[in-house]
Amino acid sequence: MQKYGEPALFFLMAFFWGLNYIMVKYAYSYDVSSSILIMRVLYALAFSSALFFRQIKFPKKLAEHLKVFVLANLNITAFFSLWFFGETGVSASLTSIIIYSYPIMSLAASYFLLNDRFGMGKATGIALGFAGLVIIFFRSVDVSDYLDLIMLILAALSWALGTVFYRKFLTGYDSAGLNTLQLLYAMPVVLVIALITGGINRNLMNPQFNLIMLYMGSLGTAVAYFIFLTLYRKYRVSAISAYFFIVPAISVVLSLIILHEGISRTMLIGFAIMSVGIYMSGRLR
Repeated sequence: MQKYGEPALFFLMAFFWGLNYIMVKYAYSYDVSSSILIMRVLYALAFSSALFFRQIKFPKKLAEHLKVFVLANLNITAFFSLWFFGETGVSASLTSIIIYSYPIMSLAASYFLLNDRFGMGKATGIALGFAGLVIIFFRSVDVSDYLDLIMLILAALSWALGTVFYRKFLTGYDSAGLNTLQLLYAMPVVLVIALITGGINRNLMNPQFNLIMLYMGSLGTAVAYFIFLTLYRKYRVSAISAYFFIVPAISVVLSLIILHEGISRTMLIGFAIMSVGIYMSGRLR
């Protein structure tokens, strides 16, 4: 990435997504997963539409509509649904580990589907980065329902496939416009899932719940996904995937500050190993 601008954008995206993990836990105290799902997408769609109205250009051909629909339901519908429902039975720390196996999955998918080649150095860096995450969170591993674990694995896979699908078919679209379109195309399916799994509850009108969803929909989704699509439009999957290990690292720091959680020596060791992995993945081929 370029020296100043793009790393700063990436850090903003990582910060917004890192804070999402804390916000989800707060949201659970007000309402169920189906409400979080529909309200996050609804707020994100409204915010993105208002912010990027001039960039929205609808596809002219049926095949292009289908491509956007596929992207929407990989990146938004399936990913969010599986994540929110899976996290109800799994700790936030383990959720972070599983979701951020996404870079490993996306690298593997890009190798086979995009012919995106990289050497042993980058592969070793990815492995070290993931190992650092495991060390950070391993004491918190507590899975009471393996169905939840499977849902989180599928969430990571859905996001990885969405990334590769975007790189293969949709990088010609303006990032801001496509970001809005994917939220719009996901909304009908999200609404059906929410109605089937929990319905529209009275707590949707709770002011505190709506403030949480406003953050997650605006900065945590609309703005963060715009940065995500912008970076992946320019760079190969293997070029920036390793940096996504920064997101759960930010979650740990924010948990320390906001939730007053302690940080152990084990976590510090994990951060060190993860940092080495990020450096290797960014510098080596």
